[in-house]
Amino acid sequence: MKSTRRLLLLAGLCAGAVVAEQPSTVERPFAEMPATLRAKLPKLLVVRRKSGYGMRGTNATMFSHRTEVGSSIEVFDPQQPYLPPKVLFSTETGFIWDLDVSWDGQKILFTYKVAVDEPFHLWEMNADGSNPRPLTEGRCHDFNGVYYPDGRIVFCSSRVESYSYCQNYLASALYSCNAVGKDVRRFDFTTLCSMKPSILDDGSILFTRWEYNDKNIFMWQGLWTILPDGRQLQLYYGNTINVPNARYGGRPIPGTSEVMLTMAAHHHPPVADVAVLTRSKGIENPAALRKVTFETSYEILGSSHYMNIQWRTGDYYFPFSVTDPYPLEDNLFLASIGNTNALAKCFQLYVCHYDGTRYCVEGAGRNVFSVMPLRQRPLPRAIVKTSVPQEPGFGTFYVQDVYQGLEAQGVKRGQVKALRVMRPLPKTQNTEGKRFQDHYPIVGYGTYYTKEIVGEVPVDDKGVAYFRAPSNCELYFIALDKDGKEVQRMGSVTQITTGERASCVGCHEPRLSAPPATAPADVRDMREPDMIQPPSWGAGPVNYVKMVQPVLDRYCVSCHSGPTPPNRIDLSGDKTRFFNMSFETLCERKLIDFYYINRGPSGVFPALKTGSMVSTLTRMLEAGHQKVNVDSESRRRIYAWIDSNAIYYPTFNMTRPHTTGGRDTFFYVQENTRGPAKPYPWFTKLQTTFDRHCAACHGDVSAAGLSNKHQWINLTRPENSRLLTAHLAKQAGGYGLTGKRKPGQVVPVFESKKNATYLQLLSALREGKQELEKKPRIDMPGAIVIRQETDFGKTF
Repeated sequence: MKSTRRLLLLAGLCAGAVVAEQPSTVERPFAEMPATLRAKLPKLLVVRRKSGYGMRGTNATMFSHRTEVGSSIEVFDPQQPYLPPKVLFSTETGFIWDLDVSWDGQKILFTYKVAVDEPFHLWEMNADGSNPRPLTEGRCHDFNGVYYPDGRIVFCSSRVESYSYCQNYLASALYSCNAVGKDVRRFDFTTLCSMKPSILDDGSILFTRWEYNDKNIFMWQGLWTILPDGRQLQLYYGNTINVPNARYGGRPIPGTSEVMLTMAAHHHPPVADVAVLTRSKGIENPAALRKVTFETSYEILGSSHYMNIQWRTGDYYFPFSVTDPYPLEDNLFLASIGNTNALAKCFQLYVCHYDGTRYCVEGAGRNVFSVMPLRQRPLPRAIVKTSVPQEPGFGTFYVQDVYQGLEAQGVKRGQVKALRVMRPLPKTQNTEGKRFQDHYPIVGYGTYYTKEIVGEVPVDDKGVAYFRAPSNCELYFIALDKDGKEVQRMGSVTQITTGERASCVGCHEPRLSAPPATAPADVRDMREPDMIQPPSWGAGPVNYVKMVQPVLDRYCVSCHSGPTPPNRIDLSGDKTRFFNMSFETLCERKLIDFYYINRGPSGVFPALKTGSMVSTLTRMLEAGHQKVNVDSESRRRIYAWIDSNAIYYPTFNMTRPHTTGGRDTFFYVQENTRGPAKPYPWFTKLQTTFDRHCAACHGDVSAAGLSNKHQWINLTRPENSRLLTAHLAKQAGGYGLTGKRKPGQVVPVFESKKNATYLQLLSALREGKQELEKKPRIDMPGAIVIRQETDFGKTF
């Protein structure tokens, strides 16, 4: 552990962190706690589990992971520390995760699965342990339940019926139900994962939200707030904080405006250090967080630059540190703390001071979690009725001045002419096969998301945008210039509920700032909101084959196609292993600007420096490449595609599930089920010939990376495959490449199309074309969708 901490400290220094000397932890027995403080402690509820944290996996998807078995809910009285805890509820075959106490202190709500392979559901019992009963049911996970003050219950659930984008697990969102578990209503329309809600004094719900709209995927687990009717989804803190990767499980600190949270890793359960958030210091300010436990080497780091991806120092797991903090009054908090020097004392209950002094409550025993006072609590000063319109419809957005936040980045007034409204779509297929570009199913080279272009709305000369947008779904906006190029991309997401009216000051303006004193007149009193105008090619999911390829076919393929396109830039729609030739060319040759999501930015997207605004292809179009003047509508198609982060597939549906990327045309799996992929006979034939005749220069198929050099193989017109034309003599219609000979190395050149090796390779490729046509990919006519397993209550 010490060596790991030293490595992390060094990593923090390399990332530009200022590593301060940590306060010392002073541990004392419970008996030494001052009597005046000890007398204030109420009875304490704990969940006792057999060992460790009992959960595993990425903290956002823990609910769908396999757990250990055996746990209990117990109550301990600190005023009688000599008495053992009283067991209120126990299970030998199931698992209890967390709990909450009703505002009047009379009921206990808990997350419970009756058996390890069954889903979590919400259960409730009286405060004395009597009448335990399930509140929710069904083939889904319901978890992290809390009582809302109006009598309803807020919880997280996999009822969204979608999947985590980058993992083999389920997605989740916030729901509410009535006191007996009925009238279930969704009010959070995330496409990824929401977790660990709590109630703030203004009646809003504070929760950890995982989302990454084209940005680095590893640390986008900040604190957000939302009202229980789905209105006013807002970032609360930390969407550009790199370390910790996740700001997990925030709880309001009584009598203050501060919040306590766990500094959690991305790929691990929330066991690390505890921090206090003073939000008034800035919602993206690392100095707004201060550690109040000192078990780990975590340093709090923010993004100093939009391409800063120093996130790894926040993804280490400290399995015997701190978890499940609960803030009390008087700068005290409760927590479960492990002990690496004495595993037999693992995860005991502690009463902690912010200065590092802590008292071990030995009488509560070990392996206790989710501690909470069993007492009445004061109601929040504001309570919002949790009536949520469930029917789809429209809400209204009002942007007062888009240039607030943009002018400082060099955007001139009048430059923004419209906002494009984009809708990220839920992932309908799980990650059940080998990944390509870390994606499954593949969408493109950059993003995990499929996205719908809803349309555009005007921005007037004062910077005002006032428009209706679809409700009860995830949305984001892109500011556009007169040509439809991206001025700035919204790097996060929002939502609006049916009938809601939402507003903001500008684009990326300081969130805690007031509207400008010279704001334009309120157009809401002057005219009806604009309706979104769909693009000329039609609204709907971004579909490269239908949206972009027709433009290239019209203007480009007459030159850039065939066996020897100039500069090896093939812009045809011929199929490759996963995509088509033009898509491969534009992405791999870096003719467009896009972000591979694992290495995407961690800060705000910079204005005028992303997507279509800076792409080489844009400059070529504007310059009239080879005197070809592409019409305005066609340009806008290409710009919109680039600014979607270069999506290829419009759907997560597949015809080749469980293969690499879910789209593989080189390998197959037996009966479309999970299992090792095997090469098609044609690819084995190709591999044998390649290894025999080409390996001297390129290495064998594996060493040459043939299966990743997608432009080498053309499955629509095999004779145009670069595998054949690269070394085909010029007089025979090829490139005639000979390369650089090494001593004793002979570079074969196919003198004609009758060459035996050429014919063997061509024969294999033609068989590959036949295999593809027998089972068309989802981007081809005649594709037949094959669904994977669908089980939203599964335990992985």
